[in-house]
Amino acid sequence: MKFKRQIPNILSVIRLFMIPVFAVCYFRYDTGYGPLVAAGVYIFAWATDILDGYLARRNNWITELGKILDPLADKLMQLTAAVCFTVDNRVFLMLLIPLVIKELAMLCGALLIMRTQKTVEPSHWYGKAATVIIFLCSMTRILVRGNGTLDPVLAVIMLCVMVFALIMYYFKDFKGKYKLSFRRQ
Repeated sequence: MKFKRQIPNILSVIRLFMIPVFAVCYFRYDTGYGPLVAAGVYIFAWATDILDGYLARRNNWITELGKILDPLADKLMQLTAAVCFTVDNRVFLMLLIPLVIKELAMLCGALLIMRTQKTVEPSHWYGKAATVIIFLCSMTRILVRGNGTLDPVLAVIMLCVMVFALIMYYFKDFKGKYKLSFRRQ
């Protein structure tokens, strides 16, 4: 029974191993069926994310390790995709740089909450909505690679939802729920 409780964590570890596989597929197969292979890896990683969350909540298999592994795998996959897109088209720098800043800010906020409140804040609807929209934009970018007109539109959409989620987490959780500040009082 204890093994079953670890299934969501195992799925998160599998997702972590899929990150370099995605990057290799993205760059190695740029013609023919290549985009479909990279998209397949990306979809499989996303499906493991959905499955591990579903199993953890449905069966009460939520662990402290899982609260860290799951978002880590998600964020590293998003970051890897953003780096791949930026290598292809510099317009994605408008996404990559704020993504790195956002993730560092989220990490600092999470560490502060863990230190002061002794808890790990779960994701909320706005974070999940941003993840879904970023996934759909990323899939579009993977499958319709090299479209100079579409790339800036996708980058702006991803940037907007990412900033929206960050603002919501800041005001609803960090400052709202926990009344925390980065400034010393």
